[in-house]
Amino acid sequence: MRNKTLSIAIGGFAVAALLLSSCSATPTGGTSGGPDADGYVAQVDESVQSTGGILKLQLDYDTAETGGLDPAVAEVARSWSIEGLVYESLVTMGPNFEIQPELAESWEQVDDTTYVFTLRDGATFSNGREVTADDVVGSLERLQELGTVWSAQLGPIESIENTSEGDTDEVTISLAEPYTPLLAALANTPAAILPMQELEAGDFDPATEMLGSGPFTMVEHRQDESWKFEANSEWWNAESLGVDGIEIEIVDDDQTRLAALRDGSIHFANFANPDTLSLLASTGDVTAVSQEQSDYFYVMLNTVNPDSPFVDDELRSKVNAALDRETIADIALAGAGLPTAVTPASLPGACAADSLPSYSAETDTTALKGQEFTLLIYSGDPSLSAVGQVVKQQLEQAGATVNLVTLDYGTYAERVYATQPGDFEMALGWFAGYGDAAMVTSWWNPDTAFFNAGFTQSHEDLNVAIAETQRLPVGEERDAAFAEVCGLVDRYAEMIPLATRPTIIGYRNDRLQASILGGEGYGDFLRGVSEYRLTEG
Repeated sequence: MRNKTLSIAIGGFAVAALLLSSCSATPTGGTSGGPDADGYVAQVDESVQSTGGILKLQLDYDTAETGGLDPAVAEVARSWSIEGLVYESLVTMGPNFEIQPELAESWEQVDDTTYVFTLRDGATFSNGREVTADDVVGSLERLQELGTVWSAQLGPIESIENTSEGDTDEVTISLAEPYTPLLAALANTPAAILPMQELEAGDFDPATEMLGSGPFTMVEHRQDESWKFEANSEWWNAESLGVDGIEIEIVDDDQTRLAALRDGSIHFANFANPDTLSLLASTGDVTAVSQEQSDYFYVMLNTVNPDSPFVDDELRSKVNAALDRETIADIALAGAGLPTAVTPASLPGACAADSLPSYSAETDTTALKGQEFTLLIYSGDPSLSAVGQVVKQQLEQAGATVNLVTLDYGTYAERVYATQPGDFEMALGWFAGYGDAAMVTSWWNPDTAFFNAGFTQSHEDLNVAIAETQRLPVGEERDAAFAEVCGLVDRYAEMIPLATRPTIIGYRNDRLQASILGGEGYGDFLRGVSEYRLTEG
């Protein structure tokens, strides 16, 4: 059996830091454990009155979209988080990844391929105009026509129609075939509803302006520097807002953000480095929480380039068996990540990592003796570097020599994703895990995913199994289909899932009441900011 007792320190992580992740939050600071019974790692105390004022945040990086501020073309989590302050979708993601109402007050799945959404009465854009069914139809049709990253996530939509009757605004979405992830796909910012009347009249340019129906309006944006938002008095739930506005500074240095939290010059900051849990644990008045993301790290083994050693099936199996996901989560991610299979470990219906054949395979410490591999990672992500170091050590314990090479992201992307076939042997990256596990399984079909066609083979049995996970309704049959995909991916061992990628959030508990979901599917750690309450001006 594999060795479960590896004791190492990577990137400043001490084994003692693992113990900190199980501490509970206290009024004097510390770290929070996992989600509570309601699915939150932090919740607003409803008895506390807000003093109002400006919520001050520091984030690690800005949006950098080629389409500017247009949510329909947004491709990265930071864009989804920031633009989600202004825009709303039909539905949103709630605790435990449950779909909840947003602009759609309710919905009904009439049959396997028909969904009827009833729009919220009184919802308006920040210019005061009412949100209509035509805005919904036009926004989603526009998203389809743009052919963006998120367009494909909507699935096989056949039609989107305004089916309003009388005083009830209603939209009906019809699918060509069953597609269970539809609601989850609608719950992310790219599926936001835009003011189509103004857009089509040329009075609103979504690339340079933001005009939504959400809780805030954008006042100012200086690329890679700052954002300013004001509370939207036209928002349908404006009376519940606990802050008068939001100021966001873009600060790429972790230590600077840590210092700002400690000295109280900001209320809230995010961190990719799980080491932050231990660094903030002893800071009184600051609480650090780990939000479980469905995003996860994975290793790519190139089976397309004939010069890659991993065209050998048996060699890939040996590498897969040597990788200990639990140790990666515990050591590289300070216990804040979860071992995972293809289906993100935090999502409902996920297959357990310890159910994979490679998990129970005997690990021969000389299985890879005489083998030498080059493992590519890219700079700028401390947790990626830490995972890379643990992967390197695990493979070396199995007898291999591993050369860990760090590249700038542009060079990395060119060699791994753009070059055909891929110019690498092994590479480490991470996936966005999304809000439904079937949205992730599709990445293992290079015929439709495209990005991995230069380093993975197409397997008919796997492609059929992937399609089943998207077609079947939630339940035991779908869970069994997920398990089949997990098993096949484990056997082929071309893209090997490792552990979920956590987000660490620090906030001033002496000045801020925050509601933070325990799990998040779209990296949107600002989801729920409308509920925050400032307790000191």
